[in-house]
Amino acid sequence: MNVAPRIRSLLLLPLLLLLARPAPAAIFMRLGRGVQALEQLGGTALHRADVRINGQPGKLAVYGFDAAPEMLMPDLRKALDMPELTASGAVMTTHVANGEATSLLLLPGTSPRSSVVMLIEQSAAAHRLAQQTPQAWPAGITCPNADLIFSAENELTHTSLAVASTRVPPQAALAGMDGVLTGSGWTRVPPQAPGASLALYARGNRVFAASATTDAVGGQTRITLLQRLGTAP
Repeated sequence: MNVAPRIRSLLLLPLLLLLARPAPAAIFMRLGRGVQALEQLGGTALHRADVRINGQPGKLAVYGFDAAPEMLMPDLRKALDMPELTASGAVMTTHVANGEATSLLLLPGTSPRSSVVMLIEQSAAAHRLAQQTPQAWPAGITCPNADLIFSAENELTHTSLAVASTRVPPQAALAGMDGVLTGSGWTRVPPQAPGASLALYARGNRVFAASATTDAVGGQTRITLLQRLGTAP
Protein backbone atom coordinates (compact mmCIF):
# COMPACT_ATOMS: atom_id res chain seq x y z
CA MET A 1 0.00 0.00 0.00
CA ASN A 2 1.30 3.45 -0.92
CA VAL A 3 0.97 5.47 2.30
CA ALA A 4 2.87 8.53 1.10
CA PRO A 5 -0.16 10.54 -0.17
CA ARG A 6 -2.06 9.87 3.06
CA ILE A 7 0.85 10.92 5.24
CA ARG A 8 1.69 13.95 3.09
CA SER A 9 -1.79 15.29 3.75
CA LEU A 10 -1.05 15.16 7.47
CA LEU A 11 1.79 17.61 6.98
CA LEU A 12 -0.82 20.32 6.79
CA LEU A 13 -1.63 19.77 10.46
CA PRO A 14 0.48 20.62 13.52
CA LEU A 15 2.78 17.93 14.82
CA LEU A 16 0.69 16.50 17.63
CA LEU A 17 -2.47 16.32 15.55
CA LEU A 18 -0.70 13.84 13.31
CA LEU A 19 -0.78 11.10 15.86
CA ALA A 20 -3.79 11.46 18.11
CA ARG A 21 -7.55 11.59 17.72
CA PRO A 22 -9.46 14.14 19.85
CA ALA A 23 -10.81 12.59 23.02
CA PRO A 24 -14.38 13.08 24.26
CA ALA A 25 -15.38 16.61 25.22
CA ALA A 26 -16.02 15.51 28.80
CA ILE A 27 -12.30 14.90 29.24
CA PHE A 28 -11.53 18.30 27.80
CA MET A 29 -13.98 20.07 30.12
CA ARG A 30 -12.27 18.65 33.19
CA LEU A 31 -9.04 20.44 32.34
CA GLY A 32 -8.35 23.55 34.40
CA ARG A 33 -7.79 27.23 33.84
CA GLY A 34 -4.76 26.66 31.62
CA VAL A 35 -7.04 25.55 28.78
CA GLN A 36 -9.19 28.64 29.21
CA ALA A 37 -6.08 30.80 28.98
CA LEU A 38 -4.96 29.12 25.74
CA GLU A 39 -8.39 29.65 24.23
CA GLN A 40 -8.39 33.31 25.23
CA LEU A 41 -5.04 33.70 23.47
CA GLY A 42 -6.64 32.47 20.25
CA GLY A 43 -5.46 28.86 20.25
CA THR A 44 -7.24 26.13 18.30
CA ALA A 45 -7.88 22.90 20.22
CA LEU A 46 -6.21 19.94 18.49
CA HIS A 47 -6.18 17.16 21.05
CA ARG A 48 -7.18 16.47 24.66
CA ALA A 49 -6.99 13.28 26.67
CA ASP A 50 -6.24 11.60 29.96
CA VAL A 51 -2.62 10.46 29.93
CA ARG A 52 0.03 9.06 32.21
CA ILE A 53 3.14 11.19 32.66
CA ASN A 54 6.07 9.06 33.79
CA GLY A 55 3.43 6.65 35.07
CA GLN A 56 1.38 9.26 36.95
CA PRO A 57 -2.11 10.45 35.92
CA GLY A 58 -2.50 13.77 34.15
CA LYS A 59 -4.51 15.57 31.51
CA LEU A 60 -3.14 16.71 28.19
CA ALA A 61 -4.40 19.50 25.92
CA VAL A 62 -2.75 20.46 22.64
CA TYR A 63 -3.43 23.81 20.94
CA GLY A 64 -2.28 25.29 17.65
CA PHE A 65 -1.48 28.99 17.22
CA ASP A 66 -0.96 31.20 14.16
CA ALA A 67 2.11 32.80 15.73
CA ALA A 68 5.79 31.92 15.90
CA PRO A 69 6.99 30.61 19.29
CA GLU A 70 9.03 33.71 20.09
CA MET A 71 5.98 35.92 19.48
CA LEU A 72 3.75 33.71 21.61
CA MET A 73 6.09 33.34 24.59
CA PRO A 74 5.33 36.62 26.42
CA ASP A 75 1.56 36.06 26.25
CA LEU A 76 1.88 32.46 27.43
CA ARG A 77 4.04 33.47 30.35
CA LYS A 78 1.58 36.15 31.46
CA ALA A 79 -1.58 34.09 30.93
CA LEU A 80 -0.30 30.94 32.65
CA ASP A 81 1.91 32.55 35.32
CA MET A 82 4.88 30.55 34.10
CA PRO A 83 8.59 31.13 34.77
CA GLU A 84 10.28 33.27 32.15
CA LEU A 85 10.32 31.77 28.67
CA THR A 86 13.43 32.84 26.77
CA ALA A 87 14.35 30.03 24.38
CA SER A 88 14.06 30.51 20.63
CA GLY A 89 13.07 26.91 19.98
CA ALA A 90 11.18 24.39 22.05
CA VAL A 91 10.46 25.43 25.62
CA MET A 92 9.28 23.43 28.57
CA THR A 93 8.45 24.87 31.96
CA THR A 94 6.33 23.98 35.01
CA HIS A 95 4.42 26.03 37.57
CA VAL A 96 3.19 24.47 40.84
CA ALA A 97 0.67 26.30 43.03
CA ASN A 98 -2.47 25.58 45.06
CA GLY A 99 -1.99 21.83 44.86
CA GLU A 100 -1.84 21.76 41.05
CA ALA A 101 1.06 21.47 38.59
CA THR A 102 0.86 22.96 35.12
CA SER A 103 3.55 22.05 32.58
CA LEU A 104 3.93 23.74 29.22
CA LEU A 105 5.80 22.57 26.13
CA LEU A 106 6.05 25.08 23.26
CA LEU A 107 7.06 23.73 19.84
CA PRO A 108 7.44 25.27 16.40
CA GLY A 109 4.52 24.47 14.09
CA THR A 110 4.59 23.33 10.50
CA SER A 111 5.31 26.85 9.23
CA PRO A 112 7.59 29.65 10.48
CA ARG A 113 4.54 31.56 11.75
CA SER A 114 2.86 28.80 13.72
CA SER A 115 3.28 27.09 17.07
CA VAL A 116 2.02 24.06 18.94
CA VAL A 117 1.43 24.33 22.69
CA MET A 118 1.15 21.20 24.80
CA LEU A 119 -0.35 21.74 28.24
CA ILE A 120 -0.20 19.08 30.94
CA GLU A 121 -2.14 19.43 34.18
CA GLN A 122 -1.61 17.19 37.20
CA SER A 123 -2.10 17.34 40.91
CA ALA A 124 1.00 18.59 42.66
CA ALA A 125 1.33 15.18 44.33
CA ALA A 126 1.18 13.33 40.99
CA HIS A 127 3.69 15.74 39.49
CA ARG A 128 6.07 15.20 42.42
CA LEU A 129 5.81 11.43 42.07
CA ALA A 130 6.38 11.69 38.33
CA GLN A 131 9.57 13.66 39.00
CA GLN A 132 10.73 11.05 41.49
CA THR A 133 9.97 8.08 39.25
CA PRO A 134 12.90 6.73 37.21
CA GLN A 135 12.53 7.82 33.61
CA ALA A 136 11.51 5.11 31.16
CA TRP A 137 11.20 5.39 27.39
CA PRO A 138 7.79 4.29 26.07
CA ALA A 139 7.79 0.96 24.23
CA GLY A 140 9.17 1.39 20.72
CA ILE A 141 10.63 4.87 21.33
CA THR A 142 14.24 5.70 22.05
CA CYS A 143 16.75 8.27 20.84
CA PRO A 144 20.53 7.77 20.60
CA ASN A 145 22.63 9.91 22.94
CA ALA A 146 19.60 11.66 24.44
CA ASP A 147 18.39 12.08 28.02
CA LEU A 148 14.67 11.53 28.51
CA ILE A 149 12.89 14.51 30.10
CA PHE A 150 9.43 13.00 30.35
CA SER A 151 7.09 10.59 28.61
CA ALA A 152 3.34 10.36 28.22
CA GLU A 153 1.13 7.51 27.10
CA ASN A 154 -2.51 7.38 26.06
CA GLU A 155 -3.82 3.81 25.93
CA LEU A 156 -7.11 4.89 24.30
CA THR A 157 -5.44 6.33 21.20
CA HIS A 158 -2.41 4.00 21.26
CA THR A 159 -0.21 7.10 21.25
CA SER A 160 3.09 7.58 23.07
CA LEU A 161 5.12 10.75 23.48
CA ALA A 162 8.69 11.26 24.60
CA VAL A 163 10.54 14.54 25.07
CA ALA A 164 14.31 14.33 25.42
CA SER A 165 17.38 16.54 25.47
CA THR A 166 20.63 15.95 23.62
CA ARG A 167 23.85 17.87 23.03
CA VAL A 168 24.04 17.05 19.33
CA PRO A 169 22.60 19.59 16.85
CA PRO A 170 18.97 19.14 15.72
CA GLN A 171 19.82 17.74 12.28
CA ALA A 172 22.26 15.26 13.80
CA ALA A 173 19.60 14.19 16.30
CA LEU A 174 17.11 13.62 13.49
CA ALA A 175 19.75 11.73 11.50
CA GLY A 176 20.32 9.46 14.50
CA MET A 177 16.60 8.81 14.78
CA ASP A 178 16.44 8.15 11.05
CA GLY A 179 19.02 5.41 11.41
CA VAL A 180 17.14 3.84 14.32
CA LEU A 181 13.77 3.93 12.58
CA THR A 182 14.78 2.87 9.07
CA GLY A 183 16.90 0.14 10.59
CA SER A 184 13.82 -1.28 12.34
CA GLY A 185 11.50 -1.23 9.35
CA TRP A 186 10.06 2.28 9.32
CA THR A 187 9.86 4.15 5.99
CA ARG A 188 10.58 7.86 5.81
CA VAL A 189 7.66 9.73 4.27
CA PRO A 190 8.54 12.44 1.72
CA PRO A 191 8.63 15.32 1.17
CA GLN A 192 11.22 16.46 3.67
CA ALA A 193 12.84 19.80 2.93
CA PRO A 194 16.57 20.19 3.62
CA GLY A 195 17.06 21.33 7.21
CA ALA A 196 13.45 20.53 8.19
CA SER A 197 12.82 20.16 11.93
CA LEU A 198 10.06 17.57 11.44
CA ALA A 199 10.37 14.05 10.00
CA LEU A 200 7.55 11.56 9.43
CA TYR A 201 7.68 7.78 9.13
CA ALA A 202 5.19 4.99 8.47
CA ARG A 203 5.15 1.24 9.00
CA GLY A 204 1.90 -0.43 7.99
CA ASN A 205 -0.84 1.53 9.75
CA ARG A 206 1.62 2.96 12.27
CA VAL A 207 2.89 6.53 12.21
CA PHE A 208 5.96 8.06 13.83
CA ALA A 209 6.91 11.76 14.02
CA ALA A 210 10.20 13.26 15.17
CA SER A 211 10.83 16.96 15.75
CA ALA A 212 14.13 18.50 16.86
CA THR A 213 14.77 22.16 17.71
CA THR A 214 17.44 24.14 19.51
CA ASP A 215 16.67 25.20 23.07
CA ALA A 216 18.51 28.44 23.78
CA VAL A 217 18.58 27.58 27.49
CA GLY A 218 21.81 25.60 27.76
CA GLY A 219 22.12 25.39 23.98
CA GLN A 220 20.90 21.82 23.87
CA THR A 221 18.56 20.19 21.38
CA ARG A 222 15.02 19.35 22.39
CA ILE A 223 13.71 16.32 20.52
CA THR A 224 10.05 15.34 20.60
CA LEU A 225 9.00 11.87 19.46
CA LEU A 226 5.46 10.62 18.95
CA GLN A 227 4.28 7.17 17.95
CA ARG A 228 0.77 6.11 16.97
CA LEU A 229 0.33 2.34 16.84
CA GLY A 230 -2.50 1.19 14.62
CA THR A 231 -6.04 2.49 14.62
CA ALA A 232 -7.58 3.84 17.78
CA PRO A 233 -10.88 2.26 18.89
